[in-house]
Amino acid sequence: MKNEFDFSKISLRQNYQMLRKLKKIKLKDLASVVGVSIPMLSMYENEVVNLHKDKEKMYRSFIISFSKEKSDTSAPCKVVNSIE
Repeated sequence: MKNEFDFSKISLRQNYQMLRKLKKIKLKDLASVVGVSIPMLSMYENEVVNLHKDKEKMYRSFIISFSKEKSDTSAPCKVVNSIE
C-alpha cells in the first residue's frame, strides 16, 4: 500500500485552512479582521456555511499576505546560540 496523499482531492477551503494553520494564524485573530465570529469561520472552513463574497475575499487576502514579521502580536523572545 502506498503512503501517498492526493492533494487534488482537497477543496479550496481546506487548502486555505491548512495554510492558515501553517502560518499559525488563530481563528480569533482572523475573525476580528474579517468581521465575523470564530464559530462562523470554523463552519466556513468546514464547508457548513458560506461567507459573503467580500468577507471571503478578506479571509483569503489576510491568510495569503500574513507573515510573522508583520504581526505585532508576537511576543519578544530570547535568542539562544547554544544549549545550556
